[in-house]
Amino acid sequence: MFILFHQLPLAAMFLAVLALSLATCWLLIVLVRFAIPRLGYRLDQPLPIRDSIINTCGALFALIVAFSAVGIWNDAVSARTAVQREADAVETALALAVVLPEETRATLTKELQDYLRGVVTVDWPAMAKSKPANDPAFDPSEKHLLGAIDLVSRLNITAAYSPLLNQLLEIRHARLARLTASVAGVSWAQWCAMWLISTTTLLSIIICNSHAFRMQIVAAHLYVLVASAAYFVILAHDRPFIGRISIQPTAFEGLIKR
Repeated sequence: MFILFHQLPLAAMFLAVLALSLATCWLLIVLVRFAIPRLGYRLDQPLPIRDSIINTCGALFALIVAFSAVGIWNDAVSARTAVQREADAVETALALAVVLPEETRATLTKELQDYLRGVVTVDWPAMAKSKPANDPAFDPSEKHLLGAIDLVSRLNITAAYSPLLNQLLEIRHARLARLTASVAGVSWAQWCAMWLISTTTLLSIIICNSHAFRMQIVAAHLYVLVASAAYFVILAHDRPFIGRISIQPTAFEGLIKR
């Protein structure tokens, strides 16, 4: 479900989050105004509930949003670093291939170019669908990379060939880091906790202002706007390779054109 949100344009994503939040808000307002008279209280009298519960729940919501945001930022940095490491290692390997015999160099260059095409045309769409690192969709590009590593490994390792082999291994390490980062993001436990805390806070606001209908509407809608903005920011940055502001394979595309 969240992948559908991730793939929306930013404006549409915010409106979708806001619409769901408003629907929840009005559902809670109706339930509270329906339940209060049936519990023996009057709608025009304040309920014996302290406002401090709003502050407590709000602080907890802010804390878990901050905790999730830090994780998202670290995941994004790791993903960008892995992509740059991988592209740099491919570029270096192509440059170091000059030490190989002509036929071997042509074969290695072809394997690496096929690997780059696989990364751009296969890996990136698969990561945009949040496929796990062991998904068969990633096998074609993996095959070309392993072929390049096997080709160089079969040569008589000398001081001239060792840096090239090290760069090929660096490509594989960076690739694994990229695939791992592609499925990173806010966990289901975090989403459930954020939803539960924000809904409880909204319910507390609605209950504490039940004696003043206009204030109840204003306070609830202000909180919905703030909470929707928080959810929107997290959704927009949740997955490094999904969405309108995701990481693009620009570095790999530049190497293909060479």
